[in-house]
This record gives sequence, C-alpha cells and structure tokens, in this order.
Amino acid sequence: MNLSRLEIVLVRPETPRNVGSVARAGRNFGVERICVVGSPAILADGSARATAHGAEDILDRIRFCADLEAALSPHVFAVGTANRVRKGKLPPLELPHTVVPELADASRGGTCALVFGPESRGLTDLELGRCTRLLRFPTEVDQPSLNLSQAVLLALQECWRSAKGWSQASPPGIAVADVLSADFRDSPPTFAEFDLLLGKLENLMDRTGFRPYAGDPESFRLAARRSLSRGRFERRDLRTLLTIAKSLERLPHLPPQG
Repeated sequence: MNLSRLEIVLVRPETPRNVGSVARAGRNFGVERICVVGSPAILADGSARATAHGAEDILDRIRFCADLEAALSPHVFAVGTANRVRKGKLPPLELPHTVVPELADASRGGTCALVFGPESRGLTDLELGRCTRLLRFPTEVDQPSLNLSQAVLLALQECWRSAKGWSQASPPGIAVADVLSADFRDSPPTFAEFDLLLGKLENLMDRTGFRPYAGDPESFRLAARRSLSRGRFERRDLRTLLTIAKSLERLPHLPPQG
C-alpha cells in the first residue's frame, strides 16, 4: 500500500469539527491528502482547526471540488463506504479483508480515493456507482452507522496496517487468501479516462437508436462501471477500446452526431 497515493474524499460534509477530526486521523495514519466535495465555507468558523490537533496544515491543503466526478477524475481506483446499498446494479458491499488488498495493488499504479458521504445520509446510489469497490465495516446490527471521522479512522488504520505489512484481519472461519499483486506494465486509467470511453459508447448507442435500460443513461453507466471495474485495466487496454469506438463512429451508415 502506497499511503502517499491515497486521498480522503469527503462528499458534502456537514460538520466542520468532523473535517478537523478527519485531518487528525490522516496525520495519525500517514494519509495527508483530503478532497472536499462542497464549499470551502465548511472551514470558515474555525471549529475544524480546533479538532485537527496538529494537522492544521492538512486543512490548509484541502482540494475542493464541485462534484464527485471532478474529485475522482485524477484517480485510478475509488473505494466508496456505506452500510447498505439499494440498487442491484451497484457493486456488492465488501469487508476490509477483501477490499484493502485490491486498493493496495491499485495504489502502486496510480492515486486512489477513499470516499465518504455526508453524516446524515451517506453517499447516494449514483455516487456509490462511481466507485470501483464498496466497503462496509461490520458493527452490531442495532447500530450500523458510524460517525464520519470514526469511519475514516477505521479505513485509514486498515490501509496503514497493509502498508506496514501487517496481516489483514479476516472474519471467523475465513482463511487469509494469497493476494496476487497486479503487474502494471502500464498505469491504470483514471476515472476521467473511463468516462471518456463511456461517453463514446453512449454516443454510438444513441446514433444507432439503441436505448439501454429504457433510455436511462445513469443506470447504464452504473452497470458499465461495475462491469469495467472487474478487470485490471491498463491505459493501453482503454486506448484499444477507444480506438474501436472511434472506428465505429466513422462508419458511413451511422447518422451524424447531434
């Protein structure tokens, strides 16, 4: 696990003190990059600095984005956090012992995101659908939700353990599997590059009159991202698919764009 390539992404955080506590947790476990999807006003009243305790400089370097798409665009892998999912097209919720080794492999090929939703309601289905893997932390069933900074702390500790070579904790009765590291001869594509491919595919389908999922493009994107994320794509794989899509766009029987 390359901790310097991890970024904590907070989507519309509601409590400034939690943002400060997240910065402190990042300093605790060696992950000092934070992106906030939302307004810089979250830091305005100074309460975030009060809870940062020695990590105020991390707050000063926060990257602000208007939406999750922009936040994820430079990354090659994203782990979304949730305690439940509502749409069958989303990837399944998985435990840390299965997600963290994949995240560790991905961090060798590019930057990665750990994505957390707002305190009151978590990430939406569309936001979860943008992530490569979905992570949940097991808790007592009568209290499944965690405070934002607590969830970040648990995730970062798992990443830190991986970086230090500690064995992953597994549920009772499950043997620790050997995890094969990906051999990235070429770096994996970013989310922005994946979106470029999806845009080409949607354009081709539109020009041929094909309307998947009853004309619901967001449902198509959820399913497509889930399918594409199962493979260990490299940039050269994506370039091959883009070349195919561009060639199909030039076929004379297709109606013009627009």
